[in-house]
Amino acid sequence: MRTVLSLDLDERDQLKELLNIGVSHAGTKLSQMAGRRVAISVPQVSIERAETIATFADEGDEVSVAVLLRLTGGMEGYVLLYFPQHAATQLLRAISGKEVGDLRAFDAYDRSVFQEVGNILAGGMLSGLSEFLHAELMHSVPDVVIDMGGAMFNSLSAALIASHEEFLSSDVAIEVEQAPASDAVAISEHDRSSGRMFLFLGPEATKQILAITSAMVS
Repeated sequence: MRTVLSLDLDERDQLKELLNIGVSHAGTKLSQMAGRRVAISVPQVSIERAETIATFADEGDEVSVAVLLRLTGGMEGYVLLYFPQHAATQLLRAISGKEVGDLRAFDAYDRSVFQEVGNILAGGMLSGLSEFLHAELMHSVPDVVIDMGGAMFNSLSAALIASHEEFLSSDVAIEVEQAPASDAVAISEHDRSSGRMFLFLGPEATKQILAITSAMVS
């Protein structure tokens, strides 16, 4: 049986387009939340074997933020959003104006900001995919995890690898328009502060994506 790993170059390009359509919706909602224009793109998508997820932690001893959501409805799986320390503090400042130097000092409000970012990004992505898969896609309430990157990925991978052989990995480039009389705040694809999105899909979701990408390429 074919898996997502077997997608050819054209099919992978179509899949990246699906994700970009979805996150463009998320950019509109984040713009409303931040009160400034927010542009989000997925510049690169790779397909990886589940056992490799631990290699994506930028710094094993760097405190990072992860947002985990479970997919339900017409697609089973998980979305994991990962923000290294610099990206997390920049994104919090861009959206809320709040400065936090140490992620371990995050309070309930700071966590709620990342919960909402998770809701918006996952919701936008699923909205885009829903249009093509013709299925109602939903997600759970986001869980926010703050820990050292290496420990976080080791813990998460142990649970996710058990039920998923592969996953999609994509850069998430978020750029927030410069606010009046302040420094520009940008998280770009060229900056180490860019976030990453991991999409773990069950076998039925994989079949749906393979079918739709094949049809689009044909």
